[in-house]
Amino acid sequence: MAVMKRPLLRLSIAALLVAVTFLAVKIWMGRYDRAPDPRARYRIEAARLESDRSYLWLEIHLRKNGDKDHDMLQPVLLVTADGAEHEPADTTFGGGPEKGFTDIWFKFWLDERGDGGKIDLRMNGGTLRVKTNAGAPTFDKDGKAVMKSADWGKTWLGF
Repeated sequence: MAVMKRPLLRLSIAALLVAVTFLAVKIWMGRYDRAPDPRARYRIEAARLESDRSYLWLEIHLRKNGDKDHDMLQPVLLVTADGAEHEPADTTFGGGPEKGFTDIWFKFWLDERGDGGKIDLRMNGGTLRVKTNAGAPTFDKDGKAVMKSADWGKTWLGF
């Protein structure tokens, strides 16, 4: 009886290792770039898209990536696949005087055509990739979607 249990145990352990490896790869690959353009000084944490009639609100959450603060004198532009440049409609800063701005939320007003391909964010002389593909995200019943990677077509487990 003990001889029969050993192959089953080995098979179970092997299946568990494959499942854990698959999940780890999905989590690692399903995140925004963790080594972004250093000139941008920030990295993207998430993007939130909200439908508003025939327009979209795109809010990008950034986290400080290094020692330098955001340069308020440099323009911040969202560049869509058609080359259109959009300035933020709203900006929210997070942090305090002792640490500077640790988080920034930029909010952009786009027409629905702005969702047609790659989207970049230019700030502090650097470029961050917001969206890599032409795929559309999956909206919830309230017309909202939160993306944790630049591939907006990924919906598996929210990654």
